[in-house]
Amino acid sequence: MHKKQHISVFLLPLQGVGGYISRLRLPLQRLGGYILILLVLFACSKQQSRLEQVLEFAGENRPELEKVLRYYEQDPADSLKYRAACFLIENMRYHYCLNNKKLDVFREYLRDIVPTSQTYKLFEKEYGSLGDEKYRATYDAQVITSDYLIRNVDFSFRLWEETPWGKSLSFENFCDELLPYRVGNEPIEDWKEAYYNKYRPMLDTANYDRNSSLAACRVIFSYLHSKTEKDLLEWVYADDLSVPNLGALTLLNLRYGACQEQVDMLCYVMRSVGIPCGIDLMVQHPDNRNSTHWWNYMRDTSGLCAAFDYYYEMREPAGKMSLTRKCGVVYRKCFALQAEAYPVRYHKRKDLFVPSTLSNVFLKNVSEAYYPENPIPFEPNKTIQNGAVLFLMVFNNSDWIPVGWNEVESGKITLNHLEPEVLYLIASYSDETKSYHPESGPFIPHKDGSVFFAKPDADNKQDMALSRKYSLPWWWADYEGAYQTRAIGGKFQAANRPDFSDAVTLYTIPEAAELWFMDVYPGVQGSYGYARYLSGENGYNNMAEVQFFSGDTQLQGEVIGTEGSYQAAPDKTKKSLFDGDILTFFDAIRPSGEWAGLAFDKPQKITHIRYWFRNDDNNVFPGNEYELLYWGEKNWISLGKRVATDTILNYKGVPSKTIYWLRNLTKGKEERPFTYENGEQIFW
Repeated sequence: MHKKQHISVFLLPLQGVGGYISRLRLPLQRLGGYILILLVLFACSKQQSRLEQVLEFAGENRPELEKVLRYYEQDPADSLKYRAACFLIENMRYHYCLNNKKLDVFREYLRDIVPTSQTYKLFEKEYGSLGDEKYRATYDAQVITSDYLIRNVDFSFRLWEETPWGKSLSFENFCDELLPYRVGNEPIEDWKEAYYNKYRPMLDTANYDRNSSLAACRVIFSYLHSKTEKDLLEWVYADDLSVPNLGALTLLNLRYGACQEQVDMLCYVMRSVGIPCGIDLMVQHPDNRNSTHWWNYMRDTSGLCAAFDYYYEMREPAGKMSLTRKCGVVYRKCFALQAEAYPVRYHKRKDLFVPSTLSNVFLKNVSEAYYPENPIPFEPNKTIQNGAVLFLMVFNNSDWIPVGWNEVESGKITLNHLEPEVLYLIASYSDETKSYHPESGPFIPHKDGSVFFAKPDADNKQDMALSRKYSLPWWWADYEGAYQTRAIGGKFQAANRPDFSDAVTLYTIPEAAELWFMDVYPGVQGSYGYARYLSGENGYNNMAEVQFFSGDTQLQGEVIGTEGSYQAAPDKTKKSLFDGDILTFFDAIRPSGEWAGLAFDKPQKITHIRYWFRNDDNNVFPGNEYELLYWGEKNWISLGKRVATDTILNYKGVPSKTIYWLRNLTKGKEERPFTYENGEQIFW
């Protein structure tokens, strides 16, 4: 297993670790350059309260915090507001704004434009990368003003008291889901009233159950997705964005960013109108590349929570929340310091190793809200002593990543509330080797309560026919309808007039696309000066690559067709069909009638068409070099390398009852472990 950077600290005060750190793709050894490390947690004497610790930490800003406390101490009727102010101040020490001058410029840049998918690239070209300049941490306790805190507390109480569902919200949940003035490392801004003024009218005029926070949440959700409001823009998803939280006022009239910006914006909106809302997350995808994911939850009047995100509306809460993708372990992003967060619980241990995925002191494990208990007892090697910490790992396409931890008690650990049908591993961390060491084989808990542990059986070998190295992408069949159906009705046409008024249809795609190329032999007589692919109904074209042949010769020509692309993406235009890259595709602005083709220099007879519809390029590809590995007792074991001569790789005499990993050594990044069952690859 790969070595990990060792950090000898007692606390990493990372509000967005597993989020911000992952987005910036920073190696752990560089964290010190961007984050201030607090070496001692609760370093003051036992007699000193957390409140007094923060007041002392505030330094010259202490009078501002004390003014807030005195303000609410004067009137007994404000006793609950005093407790709320104490809650914010007591947890303020570990909250800060993470910023640099270029990020300020970027925020202003966003407010003056209509963003596209290329916005961040264009900004970098003009101003340089945001990461070129060192980020600075400005701690809330040392800069926040009394006026700001008082306004936030008073306005939050107003929201709590004026909403009909507020009476069902406990003070503890109010503090977590309405009161906080920030959600991450964004600037301190007066945002609640601005959002309230923008979104409260939606609730005042809508027809819904006014006693239901869930119904109110759905009203706001529908409004955010309305395309009839002139001040609302369609969300531009920016997967290349690598910055800390953009901030509330930046997102007030902006629809731009990745999932972090989406959940931030939804949290600002819901909280501003009194809907209890927060952010849940996974610190590492259990079935995807090295990445995290955030989504929102809201609390209804029964106290149950419903999960949702910008693209998927919340379902009726019914005991356990449901998600659209695998998570493995779910955490909640809290404002309060969490006593059970890994670096907080073990802060007194000398030379504590803190994995970056578990270093956020504000994360609370809430997997029990999503998954059944399904306890899995495990007894590690007897050399593992009581009190030792074992890490729960998932695979990130190349390595095992910690997503949870358990402390050994009475020679064993018990894993609870693990998501079924996810691949896990238990590992220890060695200070000597600075790396993780597997303590279990990879295992998969199933929905029926059984658990599969990978253990190679060399006595019962099997033959394998492998066609892919990665699971079917979730978007292929699960995003706004199945993408593969967009191919149905698409036409390949030839013509001698550039407007295709004399078009001859060479082939019509009759069924949903496959994630692979298709060969068509039209058998049509005649020669033509133009050829194209015309999108089917509601297909948005979505063709990735088209090759027209005359005999054995691939035809070339000038690219012609419909101009533009969805959200002005330059790699998703008509040219994508002929750029030789099967991962790019034409994503047209309009759903139907969009086309792309070639104008030949002279009429050509078209005898053969090869095409790839939108796909992920993870099938076995002839000419690429592959390596198959299987999990042995404690590590991956290679079965050798070979060059594919077909779209299937055949292996004979492979140990059974374990997991496998097919690597493409020629190209690509997406790879997943799989089991082989009844002649099929089952990816995990």
